[in-house]
Amino acid sequence: MNHINLTNTKVEGQYKGAGHAFLVMEDGAPTKLIYENPEYPAVSIELSDDELMEIFINNEVDFEVLERKQAVILMGTCSCYQFAFPEVFIDFKDETLA
Repeated sequence: MNHINLTNTKVEGQYKGAGHAFLVMEDGAPTKLIYENPEYPAVSIELSDDELMEIFINNEVDFEVLERKQAVILMGTCSCYQFAFPEVFIDFKDETLA
């Protein structure tokens, strides 16, 4: 199974249990864990584009900084202090600075 261990990383304290989430990766290391449903992580919800953007804003995700750092945002599922089935959500390495 494809997964990223969250123990002994910067995001270990952000882990709230099982649930769908986004993981910010900078220089190959996790730096921020953002749950799709922060109040009830294990309960999945459908998010509109506006709601998704609000989650990133509320979690102080600065897209310009991530772009400069050529970071990656993954989406996947948290379980047992692992980020499982990661898929690329945004790859700032492939973006060009405006």
